[in-house]
Amino acid sequence: MLSALKYFVSKQPLAFGICVLALGTMLVFAVNFALTFVYFHDPEHRNQALEGWMRPRYVAMSYHLPPGVLANILEIAPPPERKARERLTMADVAAQQGVTLEELTARLTLAAAAFHGDRK
Repeated sequence: MLSALKYFVSKQPLAFGICVLALGTMLVFAVNFALTFVYFHDPEHRNQALEGWMRPRYVAMSYHLPPGVLANILEIAPPPERKARERLTMADVAAQQGVTLEELTARLTLAAAAFHGDRK
């Protein structure tokens, strides 16, 4: 096995480098997926009360809602293309609508329960 690897490195260095790069990239994405999966499956991070620093994507993942549904619930524009996104926070949404974060949390909790209830 080791001799085959030495042969591959010496005779095909470009192919070996591409394979190593591909494996490294795959490892980065796998670790990112695993960390996100574990984080949002912890009951402590599900359906969290809104805080000012939270962004719509985080809230959508916490409440298990599609981004479009969250945009309708929060009455914000649907998310634009990735490059054109502004850094909107829940504090910004609450200020734009003239409500507190607690009122926004209550509205979101009710709408999320209705959304998940319709899907069952």
